[in-house]
Amino acid sequence: MAKRFKPSLPATIIVVLMLIILLSLGTWQINRSEEKQLLLDSFAQAPTLPDLELNALGADWEQYRYRKIELAGKYDTRYQVLLENQIRHGKSGYMVMTPYHLSGEHGVVLVNRGWIEKSQSALSGIEVSEELRSVSGLINHPPSVGIRIGSLDDAASGWPKALPYVDLEWLALQMGTQLTPWIVLLDVEEPDGFERDWHPSVRMTPEKHQGYAMQWYSLAVALVFLFVVGSLKPEGNDDRKNMNSGDQA
Repeated sequence: MAKRFKPSLPATIIVVLMLIILLSLGTWQINRSEEKQLLLDSFAQAPTLPDLELNALGADWEQYRYRKIELAGKYDTRYQVLLENQIRHGKSGYMVMTPYHLSGEHGVVLVNRGWIEKSQSALSGIEVSEELRSVSGLINHPPSVGIRIGSLDDAASGWPKALPYVDLEWLALQMGTQLTPWIVLLDVEEPDGFERDWHPSVRMTPEKHQGYAMQWYSLAVALVFLFVVGSLKPEGNDDRKNMNSGDQA
């Protein structure tokens, strides 16, 4: 029996809206995959590029993420930050972040000196000389968090401060100084650091994003297939309806 494609208006509207949602979700996953891959590529290529000059950084500093930079200045151990809940080797610890006063009028940058295990004895070893020196490392964002729980104002008074996340504006107020919007991951060959194994913070790989994208696109294809199949009506039904209408008239 011949069939004709005759979708109902309500079903068409619902399917179109669902298609828009499914395709948007798939495209978002593809975009995230490309962003993650670009991040991984930037990290991999950074060692092959020349060291960055401090004067080259500006408002668009994010384009230089993971580029190596050499700085001149000195540490300020009065205001050290201990980033909490950093797990390595199955043990809880801190990332030790120390302010570094840049020579000239360039402000202060937080230097991530690496990971230490959470213990009272470890904290006694985070001091560093405040003599003038140069340091090198990788430019990066401050450590990101998924959800900021609680207020940093609840942190214990005094320094060093153990904090659940890094808020540069809040820290700048506490330190009474101007912090750069970027931080430095201390180079693994630099002295006065702790355990350092820097790598991009990627919770989900590009491949996984692509997998999710294929799932959303597959659902969109399945939806269209079911819509088409469900909208095929036998032509005879319409003829009978028309005949019945004529008889009643």
